[in-house]
Amino acid sequence: MIKRYDIFEWNRFLKPVPSMNEYRKGIMMRKKQTEKVTITDVAKAAGVSKTTVSRYLSGQYHALSDRTRTRIKAAIEQLNYRPNQLARGLKGDRSYLIGMIVADITNPYSTAVLRGAEDVCKRKGYSLMVCNTDNDPAKEREYIFTLQSHRIDGLLINTTGQNNGFLRELANDRTPVVLVDRKMPELGFDTIGLDNEQATSELVHFILNQGYKRIAYITEPLAGVSSRQERAAAFARELTRLGIPADDLYEVDLHSPESLMEKLDHFLTDTEGDKRAIIAANGVVMLKLISALQLKGVQIPGDVAVAGFDDPEWAPLIGSGITTVAQPTYQIGVTAMERIFNRLEGDTSPAQNIHFAGKLIVRGSTPAVD
Repeated sequence: MIKRYDIFEWNRFLKPVPSMNEYRKGIMMRKKQTEKVTITDVAKAAGVSKTTVSRYLSGQYHALSDRTRTRIKAAIEQLNYRPNQLARGLKGDRSYLIGMIVADITNPYSTAVLRGAEDVCKRKGYSLMVCNTDNDPAKEREYIFTLQSHRIDGLLINTTGQNNGFLRELANDRTPVVLVDRKMPELGFDTIGLDNEQATSELVHFILNQGYKRIAYITEPLAGVSSRQERAAAFARELTRLGIPADDLYEVDLHSPESLMEKLDHFLTDTEGDKRAIIAANGVVMLKLISALQLKGVQIPGDVAVAGFDDPEWAPLIGSGITTVAQPTYQIGVTAMERIFNRLEGDTSPAQNIHFAGKLIVRGSTPAVD
């Protein structure tokens, strides 16, 4: 004889048998989950037309009210809708892909610009394909071909300056090309970057006003890279204008530690007894410079002041902080990508050179001296 409480315990492990209606409902739900949600489904759920949803997906938010955008966004999330980019591209003769080629992905400048560019792409309903060349013209050329094969709708590039013919060919195929940081005036492309003249002049004047008598400028090789050339030229021009010799301008190969050490030895020995300062041309050079000074046992700022371009996250953490010229890198990325979309939307105006001002951030590495 089975006791009542035993039957009760057994029933706890039994699943109730579904009714026929519940069974059919479960089948329909599973079927719905396996079906592909279409733009028509989104339009119905949001109570708008397919055209309105298409405008939302292509980033034409100016043509939609806030209420309409909110309803479409909610419908997309509720239905877990994912646009068919291939079909969308075939219909509109676009791939909805933008290419971005950076010279050095390890440079904080590149990653910050990338963030700005990516945010614009996302807002416009595009995908971003990113390639890193390591400043190698051969790799850059290969990536240009690769991106062409993917039928990109536009290209953002931090160019090595060695593949102008291939970039011109891309533009001749009516693919908008925008240059970031490095100018190539002969190509006639929009160019977005720092106002190197303003930023360098302000930094040089600040260091001289702090009482330093000799300033070294350390940069990667200048050949073919306009931003490096502009900063180096502004450095030399400012010193010369003030009657100060501009002899301490050093080009170094960062892949060869001996190159940097040799230039440092020359500067530190040659200027012994003077109030000395060193400017690094970018964040990567600055990091290598500080590491080299530490290896040599040189104190910052006791033995030499240090300042540089870019404002990496670690700059405030070295000693009492490193003085830098910060670039609005995120805004540079946003502006560059917006130029791509302006061109895609029919802007045929002459090429624009958009320059952003740098911001001097003073820290303990450049104290005033007598």
